[in-house]
Amino acid sequence: MLTARQPGLLIGFAVLLALTGCDLSMDIFTEDPTALSDDRSEDAQQLDDRIRGDILSAFVDQEVGTLKNVTVEVYEANVLLTGTVSDPEAKDTAGAVTASAEGVGNIFNEVQVIEDSSPRDKAEDLSVENRLKTSLRGSARINSFNLRWHSVDGVVYILGRVKSQKERDKVLEIVRSVKGVKDVVDHIVVRTLDGAQSWLNNLL
Repeated sequence: MLTARQPGLLIGFAVLLALTGCDLSMDIFTEDPTALSDDRSEDAQQLDDRIRGDILSAFVDQEVGTLKNVTVEVYEANVLLTGTVSDPEAKDTAGAVTASAEGVGNIFNEVQVIEDSSPRDKAEDLSVENRLKTSLRGSARINSFNLRWHSVDGVVYILGRVKSQKERDKVLEIVRSVKGVKDVVDHIVVRTLDGAQSWLNNLL
């Protein structure tokens, strides 16, 4: 319970810190002004969202359950398909449906033809993805907002763009160091922000 004396103690403590030269700014009360964000323009983000929506809608039109375990990630019109299907024909269908969507660039069909993963394996993949998010966003040398990743039975598939080969190398180094990662398949493009804008202008 807050007493009348406690506010005075807090004020006195703050004054003491100031007099001793301590920095009163605390991270929990302030946002990092250098926080990174997605480098794509609004137009590029809208294009990617529209492509992804079109593909997912087309997946729903397929035979019930055929593509239920296929994940779609889109970055700068490039599409990464991951997940699992029960037969090669279903994998081909996923690729063909994706190719029919307007505006699609490169298609990376990394869907695995295996029996559906167990709930335990799916939970572990989700844990891997969360650990990846924490590790990548904790690095000051990487803008993870320009990356998309998905783990399937410990194999991590990653899509997106970096500004230099050094950044790409650092991304892969971090991904490989994360607990639970068995292998990495990357589709990372090295391109500056100016180059990304030129790409978008040519596409529109």
